[in-house]
Amino acid sequence: MDDGLQRGRTGLAGDGPVAVSRFAAEIVARLSARDGATNTPIREDLVRRLLDAVRSTERAPFETLKPELRRARVSRVALAELYIPEVARRLGQGWHEDTCTFAEVTIGTARLQAILRDIATSWTADEGGLRDGPTVLVLLPPGEQHTLGAMVAVAKLRRLGISVCLRIGTGTAELRELFVRRGFDAILISIAHAEMLEVCRNLVKTLKDMTGNSVPVAVGGALFLDGTEAAALLGADIVTNDVEAALQACGLGGSLAARPQAARI
Repeated sequence: MDDGLQRGRTGLAGDGPVAVSRFAAEIVARLSARDGATNTPIREDLVRRLLDAVRSTERAPFETLKPELRRARVSRVALAELYIPEVARRLGQGWHEDTCTFAEVTIGTARLQAILRDIATSWTADEGGLRDGPTVLVLLPPGEQHTLGAMVAVAKLRRLGISVCLRIGTGTAELRELFVRRGFDAILISIAHAEMLEVCRNLVKTLKDMTGNSVPVAVGGALFLDGTEAAALLGADIVTNDVEAALQACGLGGSLAARPQAARI
């Protein structure tokens, strides 16, 4: 099976679908480590069913799986922070092992993002009780294409009671206009490729200049899963894949809302 793309290099930040799945799986393992979601054992049969659903040619395959998830008492938190990352990891593994086509990985990842958007709609700062609470800007720089891990992190932030503004590929002029209209307590940047380091470095400097160095900037992403030393050269206040550690470093750790009860699917 050959999709015209290289499969041989694995485990690197820039390896397309592998990077998407690796980032989603590993970053969520870190950011949800202290949550109740990880206290519930993940069911292998449901993982396989969800994997089959997102790879299916049916138009709405997840709908047929919802009743089974309800019967198994799988919460939205567990689905977002355990099952979706594991299925993403297996999509990447399937690509590496030549059991998934590029189309299946791409469509499967898009469907996982759609499921995540659907189940995370109720996770807002207002529902967490923080109408005047912290507001965070989450950025994917221009040229960065891996969005699933960032979306999982955004859902996590909102579930913690943080108001989130997500921007993907936003240019300097648009950012300047955004800062005129809105104020932020922290900025989080996600990158996956080594090629994005210079872009990220320039972006951090631009953000610091725009805000008068008054807003802390945290950087994370698949590129830093192996503790790459280049992280120290970015000029950010912290480089981490732990969302709560980033919030602590940005001075927002004490403002986190109490976690809402885990709603069912």
